Amino acid sequence: MLSLMDDPDPFVREKVEERLSDLDEKSVPVLDECREKVDDPELRTRLTELIHDLTFSSFEQEFLEILEGGVDSPADLERGQLLLCRLDNPTLRTDLYRRQLDKMAARLGPSIHAGLSAGEQLQTFVSFFFEKEYFKGAESDYMNPDNSFLHKVLQRRRGIPISLSMVMLFVARRLELPIYGVNMPMHFLLKYESGNQSTLFDPFNRGRVISIDQCSYFLRNHGVEPLPRHFERAPEREILARSVRNLVFSFEKENKPERVDELKRLLLYIMQAGKI
Repeated sequence: MLSLMDDPDPFVREKVEERLSDLDEKSVPVLDECREKVDDPELRTRLTELIHDLTFSSFEQEFLEILEGGVDSPADLERGQLLLCRLDNPTLRTDLYRRQLDKMAARLGPSIHAGLSAGEQLQTFVSFFFEKEYFKGAESDYMNPDNSFLHKVLQRRRGIPISLSMVMLFVARRLELPIYGVNMPMHFLLKYESGNQSTLFDPFNRGRVISIDQCSYFLRNHGVEPLPRHFERAPEREILARSVRNLVFSFEKENKPERVDELKRLLLYIMQAGKI
């Protein structure tokens, strides 16, 4: 039926549109099965868009429920980030990616808790992602939405500063490491805290340790006056909002106004929940 959407006969196109308008979310399993079987990339895209349209209302309700429950911890943030992945693939099994994070933590755990000093612990943590798991910053196609969706970052091992940080932050949560997000303007960072000392590091640049002076220089060069709050631990709700904003920018660049409008609605919900 979808293949007839571009039929040259107006009558055929009209009838196809009528049939599609009668579908509801109960049709999703059948549509998803069809999508898995077709080889035509254009038809697969159409099926994905149709499934998205049929499921967005329930997705939106789930998003609101997460916000109502509070996005106040890394676990809450992880739920929000995994839910956002369903904007890319509405029928995505997000539990597979949660288990992938579990497995990464299990591989790293024995070496990270082997009586290391704070500096050695941080170095072991960073090396795991960039030398053993081969994550890296996406420099050539920075604004591609794939670089912002957590499941795609886990699949492709590439991302932007905040999405790479989310992978590291969620593994750190499982290992009870004192690592937090830092919402610095223009470039998201992570912070490792040990005793009275804290260390900023940059996941987009292979976890390179960076000083506040270096960050301030970067901000001033981009017309931003550094403020103490730029280097403090960021509330999880603000991190979720920043992730949504990045997706807005990405889909604006891809000229997908419908997706942009949906994301702006999600962003408004976050702002209303937390008055960001």
